[in-house]
Formats: sequence, structure tokens, C-alpha cells
Amino acid sequence: MPFLLAEDAALKTHLASITVSDEKNANRPVGVWFGYPDTEIRTQTYPFITIDLLGIRSATERQAAGFIYDSDRQGTVAPQNNRYYEYEIPVAYDLLYQITSYSRHPRHDRAIIFQLNQKFPGMRGHLSVPNDLGTATAKRHMFLESFVKADAAEGENGNKRTLRNIYTIRVVSEMTPSAAATAIRGVDVISLNRNANNTWVETTVPDDKLPV
Repeated sequence: MPFLLAEDAALKTHLASITVSDEKNANRPVGVWFGYPDTEIRTQTYPFITIDLLGIRSATERQAAGFIYDSDRQGTVAPQNNRYYEYEIPVAYDLLYQITSYSRHPRHDRAIIFQLNQKFPGMRGHLSVPNDLGTATAKRHMFLESFVKADAAEGENGNKRTLRNIYTIRVVSEMTPSAAATAIRGVDVISLNRNANNTWVETTVPDDKLPV
């Protein structure tokens, strides 16, 4: 899975196990969405958590230049003809995410805070990203940048409460030049032509293959 999409998927998986309990349900799962749920698309059921990408930062302070040479045959490219392999050093990025929890019940709110504090333990967090790094145990560093309690009163007379917790986290990431060069291209043109049997044939053409 490409850069950024792999971290998105990993973060959603990281949060998927959060549950709360109350007098009606001893094991109520907390939904996780990218962005605030649109009531016209899906049911807005409390409690839930949203994930928003705030920004992508070039991490120049930990950027190196050059090539890594692999001579032990344990690299990411399978050995061919007993040759050494070289890899261009990846480009370093920091991904900044906002994780927001929403609930109506104080017990749910406290249970979510407790579990999110375990998911984002200050400066010692990590995020499993097997889709990008290639192994089931692959991890990236993840840091808690800030926490804000942002409860709000709603309703006609302020008689409804939305208990909100906003976590800002930073995920240390990277993108290899080869991954960027071989990223899947979208279809830009669909060309309809007749074949020898006089039937229409649909052909897709990426924009880098279009005639000049």
C-alpha cells in the first residue's frame, strides 16, 4: 500500500479495538471514521472517533542523501546474479493527524480517554504499518503532540452535551523515490473504438501515454 494510504489504514486499525460499557451494553464498540460522519451518508451513533489529516511536513532535520548498499542479500529486492543492490535513501516526512472522540455519556468519555492515552503514550508511541513496510511486525514512531478537552453544550437550551477530546499526533514516515515513480496512475481517458467485428471496444489510456 502506498505512502500515506498505509498510515491511514494503520491508524484506523490502531483505533478499531476501543470499546465502552454502560447499563445497556457491556461491550459497546466505538466507531472510527475519516472525517465527521455525514448524517446523509451514515448513521451518526455515539460514541465515535474521527481521523483527520492536518498536514504533511518535510522532516529535513532527519533527512539524509545518497544510497544504501545491500550486500547481505536481505534487502527488499530479491538477489539477482549475485550482485550488490543499491537503494536511494527515502524522503523523510512527518504526518500530522487529529484524532477526535465524541460521546454523550460521561462514563463513555472517561473510558475513551483512558484507552486513547494508552494508544498514544506521549513520546513513546508506535504504529504498526505492515501494509507499507512489508512485514507483520513493522512499526513507525508516533508522538502525542497535544491533547485538548473540548466539551460543548448543544440543543435549544444547551441541554445536550457533546463530550469531545482532541488528540494531535505525529507519525514518522518516509517515501522512497522508487515508490513515487511507480505509483499507480489513474485513468485519464477512455477511448471507444470499433473492432473488426464492428463492435465497440473500450480502451483506457493513462495521461503519460497520450499522443502529443
